[in-house]
Amino acid sequence: MPSSPSGVRNYLKEALVNIIAVHAEVFTVSKDLVPRVLSRIVESVADEMCRLMQCVSSFSKNGALQARLELCALRDAVTAYLNPDSNTSFRQALDSLPQLHSGADKKLLEELLNKFKSSMQLQLTCFQPSNVQPVKR
Repeated sequence: MPSSPSGVRNYLKEALVNIIAVHAEVFTVSKDLVPRVLSRIVESVADEMCRLMQCVSSFSKNGALQARLELCALRDAVTAYLNPDSNTSFRQALDSLPQLHSGADKKLLEELLNKFKSSMQLQLTCFQPSNVQPVKR
């Protein structure tokens, strides 16, 4: 049985770093294009995550917790760029997972999400809504 999740896995951090790289490139060309470009990328990533979750025939308890952690970490990181379609994909992906019933699992999920957000805080600042708006001069 897979061990209890200890954090967000590297593939998800790498995906976020790649989205950050796109953010940086688009921002240098035109910061007004960032929301449009990033919301389309987030939509594609959310759609793919949803497809992947729905391909899994059954999750172990720890596998479901790991998947939920990574979906929530990704969704929370890119909240500023969510649109109705990506919101739907995230919701469907989360709905395809077994629910967390124990308080211990819910607490672990919250602790691991907080650990992820604090360890990636610097990288995730470009996704904060305050940085989406053009600078007022």
